Amino acid sequence: MTEISIPELIFVGILMLFFAAWGWRHGLDAVLIAGVFVLFGRFSADILAKPVASSVNIFVGVFKVMTGGQFSRDALMAAIFGGDKAPTPLINMADPNDVVLKWIGTIIFVMIVYLGFKFAFKRAGGRDPLLERVFGFVGGGIAGYMCITFVLDRHVIFPLPVVIEPSDVPQIHVDAPLLVLVILVLIVFGVGRAKPAKKK
Repeated sequence: MTEISIPELIFVGILMLFFAAWGWRHGLDAVLIAGVFVLFGRFSADILAKPVASSVNIFVGVFKVMTGGQFSRDALMAAIFGGDKAPTPLINMADPNDVVLKWIGTIIFVMIVYLGFKFAFKRAGGRDPLLERVFGFVGGGIAGYMCITFVLDRHVIFPLPVVIEPSDVPQIHVDAPLLVLVILVLIVFGVGRAKPAKKK
């Protein structure tokens, strides 16, 4: 069994290509709209996660009170408003590194980004001149970098280990430059075969 470490730069770079291809297809104006949502998501995800996490704690607390054989008015009020009789919360609101709290923030960020890209496509997702598409490619890659690093920094520790188990099937060795080249060819082919978007 062989263990390979994937450098963060290569991993992030490959993922950025998909965002860059989106920017190439839809142009700079769409990327700028999507970028505003990405920035908003990065700054607001953790802020919005706190009331959501608090609601989850209340729901779980009430559920524990009702199913734990200790149901009473005081216990119910403690589960909702806090207190000495309150059940142990699922999410530690005082710890910004709480795993569940982080995941809630990540889910909120992904939802904001998804809505942003969808809105950008509807408002400005047409075919643009070549120069704007080139800038869209660059801008899409930058937006992708902000999205990818936001998620990876919260949940992934590099270097990322990949375990390869030996088998009787002949192995094909693909190095990083060849892998990037294959992905670029697929993206260019996909863009070329895609139907033109509606004109703005």
